[in-house]
Order: sequence, then structure tokens, then C-alpha cells
Amino acid sequence: MLASLRNLIKEHWQGDFTLGFAYWVIGVGVTLLLSLLIFLVDKLLTILSINANIFGGVLILLCGFVLLITVWQLVGIWRSARYHTSRGGRVMWANAARIMVIIAAVRAVVDFNQFGLGQLQEGFGLLAQGESLGTFELRILNQGKELELIGSLPFGTADSVQALLERYPDVEVIHLNSKGGRISEGVRLYQLIQQYNLNTYSPSECSSACTIAFMGGAKRYLGKRGILGFHSASLQSVDGNDVAQLNDEFKRIYRRHGVSESFIRQAVRVAGADIWYPGQLELLDARVVDELVPSERFASTNAFGDIKANWQPEHLQQAPDAELVNYWQATVDVLNYLNYLEPRYCVNYMYPQWRADGEEGVDVESILPANLITAHENAVIKLIERTQLRSDYRSRTGTAPILFESVRLQLEQRNPEYLAVLDAPKQFIDSPRLLCSATIALYEGALRQSTLDRQAALLRYLQQE
Repeated sequence: MLASLRNLIKEHWQGDFTLGFAYWVIGVGVTLLLSLLIFLVDKLLTILSINANIFGGVLILLCGFVLLITVWQLVGIWRSARYHTSRGGRVMWANAARIMVIIAAVRAVVDFNQFGLGQLQEGFGLLAQGESLGTFELRILNQGKELELIGSLPFGTADSVQALLERYPDVEVIHLNSKGGRISEGVRLYQLIQQYNLNTYSPSECSSACTIAFMGGAKRYLGKRGILGFHSASLQSVDGNDVAQLNDEFKRIYRRHGVSESFIRQAVRVAGADIWYPGQLELLDARVVDELVPSERFASTNAFGDIKANWQPEHLQQAPDAELVNYWQATVDVLNYLNYLEPRYCVNYMYPQWRADGEEGVDVESILPANLITAHENAVIKLIERTQLRSDYRSRTGTAPILFESVRLQLEQRNPEYLAVLDAPKQFIDSPRLLCSATIALYEGALRQSTLDRQAALLRYLQQE
């Protein structure tokens, strides 16, 4: 058997087969068998429980195997075409075969650049470093009736969920708080949720692969401050599959649950690097969500509170530049909204220490739009998670004082009162709009600096000041 296979490989490579056999059997036939093999491997990987390193190795082997087979097919067909006329064949068929080989080679190069190269890079990354999508947490709530998932969806998520469902057979609802991860894990979660006849609920954000899991709920509930984010499959999340194949799978799942066709088209039209957050009424109309519910309907989520408890003022000094800037952008968005809605809300949010005795603070979460709450919470989480606090940290002002004076000059030109406000903000507590506007203008000035490192340096300096 092995000897026959070796002879087949050698003879085709040398062009010893007839052009018809080389083109139709080796070219077309082997390509169909290769497609079937990839499909079966994909299904097997979805069923089996494997870690990131094994998946990376399989991805590398599969990509390498497809590349070798493609080269072997095309070279053999080209050589068979070269010998075709000497075997009594027509020149027309030989030339037609050469043209098809050239077209196939160009297509192979394009496909490799678009998909294969990224798959190889992902495979080597997984093999060398393991899963890079982050971690997740699972919590049992409400005396074993609810299960909460917080974090990303890396390899092993569905297995961990299944293990808990077997330990706690009374679970009826799964809370999904995730910005996504492996599509294969989202699909497996979808299947588990259907298998255990669970309801799904998202009190905060469920996006990307998480929305596939969300669709598995017998009843699908969205918290009144919750959002769902949709997009097409992307190269970074294809898990070895073809993007079009994955989008077709998305469509089948959505249609199975009666989602409107217009919504489906929009959901898979959004580029993989972007994300679409439909409005809550739109989600209801499209039958993606069955009911909008208040937070009291289910057990309290821990998705944000536990991480927020780790917050320290030092985070605003020691955070990486990108996370620090992202945090202040989200904070300024919140301040602008509160200042527009009611300036006193804005002042109470910025300066809670100046609140009058007996004066109750504003419940910001009850009045902010869901997208602003989610953006700010995500910014805080990233800032905390990616900051390594050091007790020996020493701040460096560098050029920050010069940048600060430049911003002050701009503010003075914009509104002469702003400098007086910033020099003695407590004296303007009874002028909430002016106080809030001046503070917002200061931080917007820092965020308008030309480079990320300048923005971060000035933001750190403002905290010192």
C-alpha cells in the first residue's frame, strides 16, 4: 500500500500520468478529498477536548499539508501537459491545462496570503505561547440555579461549563459576560445550552462568539443595560475554518431561532475587525432577544464589581500608555453626557468628596446609556488587568509641564474663566456647568496631544497636580 502511494506521488510529480488522469483525478479528485479531510478534522477538533498547543500543532500540520499537496498537484499537471502532445494528445488541451494551472497557482497564492499565512502564524503562536485570548471565570449563583461566565472564550471554556453543569443539575440560566473568543467554543457553548435547555442572560456585554452561545437559550434575556455585539467571522477567529463557511453557520443558527433576514444580513456584513451594537428595541424586533429585564430579575452579576474592588489611585500613574488614554477617553465621554444631562450630576461624579451632608450621590448607571457604561467598565478592567503596580514606582514629569502650560494657554483663549476654575475648583461648586466644562476641556486638551506617549504623560501629570 505504501509502495503504491509512493509510486503515485513520484509518477504524478514527474508528469508520467496522462493529462486527463493528472487533471481530473489528481487535480480535481484530490482537491475534493482534501476538502472532505479538512471538514472532518474541523468536526473532530470541535468534538474533542484539546488544549491550545495541540490545536496549534494541528493547524501548522494541516496548513503545511495543504501547501505541499497544492504544489504537488500543480507541478504534476503542468508536466503532464508538457508531455501531452508527444503522447498523441492535442495542443489545445495541453494549453488549456497550463492556463488552468496558472489560474490555480495565482488563486493559491492569494488564498495563502489572505488565510494560510495568518493560520500558520496563529498555529506557531499557539504552539509556542499557548492561548492568547485571555481567561474566564465561572460562578454558581442563586443557590445553584444560575451559572455566570465572565471573560473571554479560549479553548476549554465549553468543557469547564459542562463540568459545572454536571455538578449542578439545577442550573436554569447561564449569564454571559464576554467580548468573545474562539468561535468553536461559542458553537460548543451553544450546543451545551441547548442540550441542558438553559435560558441565556446577558447583564453587561456579550459580543462576537459569545452571541452564538447566547442564541442557544430556550429564552433569551437581556439586561436593561446590556448590549450584544455582532460581526462577520474574521481571520483572527476562524479556528482553521473558512470565513464564508463560518458565516453560513452563523446564518443557520440565527435562522433556526427565527431572527429576521435583514438583521442576519447586517450581522454578517460588519467587518471582522469592527463590531455592531444594535439597539435593544431592534434586538427585540429581530427576535434575537425575547425579553428585556431589570437586573433584579436574576442573581447579581460579579462581572465588574470584583475587578473594580482592586482599583487603586496608583493605577492612574502606573498604567500603560494605551490603557491610560483609553480610560480617560471613556471617562470624558461619561462626563460630557452627564454635563449635558444635568451639570450637577457631572460635578457629583467628579468630586464626590464635596457632596453636602445628607446629599445623596447620583446613581450613574441608572441614567447612562448602556454603551457608555460598558465602554467605561471595559476601560477600567483593562487598565487594572494590564497594570503591574510597583511599590518603588517614581513618576517622571519630563516635558509634561510644558505640555500642561500649552493646554492652559489654549483654555484661556477658549474661555478666560476656565483657568480660575481649574486653579480653585471648589470655589465654583455652585456653578456646576462651568466647573464641569472647564474640567472636561482640560482632559480633552490632554487627549488631543499629537502622540500617545504625550497624551499619557500629560494625563499622569494632571493627576499629580
